[in-house]
Amino acid sequence: MGVGDIRYTVLQVVNEVQRKLGLTETGLSGNKLSIQLIDFINDICDDLSDFGNWQECMVTANVSSVAGQRDYTINTSANIKNIGDIYYSQRTGPLSNINIKDMRMFLSANGMPSQFTIFVTDASTGNPIIRMRPTPVSGNGFGGYFSILYWIRAPLYTTSDASTIIPFPGSIVVLGTLAKAILNESEGAPNDRYTATYQDYLQARKEALNRFNGDTGWTVSFAPSRTGRRRR
Repeated sequence: MGVGDIRYTVLQVVNEVQRKLGLTETGLSGNKLSIQLIDFINDICDDLSDFGNWQECMVTANVSSVAGQRDYTINTSANIKNIGDIYYSQRTGPLSNINIKDMRMFLSANGMPSQFTIFVTDASTGNPIIRMRPTPVSGNGFGGYFSILYWIRAPLYTTSDASTIIPFPGSIVVLGTLAKAILNESEGAPNDRYTATYQDYLQARKEALNRFNGDTGWTVSFAPSRTGRRRR
């Protein structure tokens, strides 16, 4: 099984959903429904991203420290979801993540960075600005870089993205998109088919995220059932 068996292109998702609805396959701009399905795909990708930190969306980047500069951004065109951890190459162990209140309470200091916080967002990209403390300065221990681990969100797909591969497992995206299409077809009134498809999506979403985050190593992950019976 290769990547193509796990991750689908935008067109593959649209076509599979069309088949499951009993419709003829079209291109992304083939008709009103195919365009709506792209919107549903974007909604599902947002939901999957909000559900957890997916290994498929984990990225690392190195950002060079600059003497006298305390605020840093990651040079990426992607939309950053959240920051995992930050290491400074000149010191052992990760930087401590503190909140904005504590960062503002501490007196300004210069030296080797040991703490960071997310301090507003970049006006042009919408991505976080990371403030370091102490502020790097020239001298002993200077000249390093910040190794930043972070997660990104899926991009916003359009009718021009037929061959673009969606980072999440294709079968999960199909289930979520199909559920939204069924709900749309019934004019927002949940029916039995929608309920069954949506429950399948929720279960598959949990299992897919757990694949690399709970079923690896010695960690055991427990999640309560969404449809289980109440104890009497």
